[in-house]
Amino acid sequence: MASPEASADALVAIALSNDAALLDAYLQRFCTESNDAINDRGQHDRTALMLACAWHAHHTVHLLLRRGANCNLKDPDGNTALHLAAENNAKRCLHHLLQTNVLLDEQNAWGWTALHLSAAEGALECTKALLIAGARPDIVSHVDRETPLDAALKEGHADVVALLRTWDPAWSKRRAATPGIATWTAADVAKFLRKLSLPQYEDAFHAVDGLGLMQLTDDALETAFGMVRPAHRLRLLEAIALERLNATRFPSPPSEAQVAPAPSAVLPHKLPPLTSALQPDWTAH
Repeated sequence: MASPEASADALVAIALSNDAALLDAYLQRFCTESNDAINDRGQHDRTALMLACAWHAHHTVHLLLRRGANCNLKDPDGNTALHLAAENNAKRCLHHLLQTNVLLDEQNAWGWTALHLSAAEGALECTKALLIAGARPDIVSHVDRETPLDAALKEGHADVVALLRTWDPAWSKRRAATPGIATWTAADVAKFLRKLSLPQYEDAFHAVDGLGLMQLTDDALETAFGMVRPAHRLRLLEAIALERLNATRFPSPPSEAQVAPAPSAVLPHKLPPLTSALQPDWTAH
């Protein structure tokens, strides 16, 4: 009979393969609700979900979450699966996590949240997704008292800095009864254009999301998007202004960050590389 550690390593190896069918077969045979084996720890004292998030295995991340993997467990450094997805710019994994009861503002041993890590790594899409979900941009780290904006500034990520500087917490889905324009995807923008009877511009706006829509000007609409008719530009800009006005109805989150006691001043480090690929032990029971 294989040891619990070997079984955990086998689960990790399958999760990292990103093969959902293979993982499903393994989970049905070896991981039940009664033994909680899905949350066993393998390499680096991390669960299969943590490591799969770090290595962009989005298919197996989705399945692990559906099968009840705990997304809020922490590794020895205090990182959750959300921290590891954000640090490694694993966009699809992060989006799967945000559909669960994941804790957005958990701090690791250095006081860094997932938002700190995505900002420090210049992971623009992950940073935006966390903000939309409601992650707080005002939490400070334990040692340097840095916000996510400070982390992005230090690393020189101009696009992330611009996003964090302009972000209003009232836009987040957690704070608003109806998601505001800043949270819109490109598909939402296309739907908005159709609602305004401007479907002929959908192709020109195919890469524009809600934040991009908010930054439009009359000149940009005419020159960059080919909206030559003044009436069309006016219709769109007025509709955008109205949507932004509606967003002011929602309250902002509290400004005071809840900060845990600071541990020893040790610098955060990257996820260590995996050693050799482990082979699953199908003889274990």
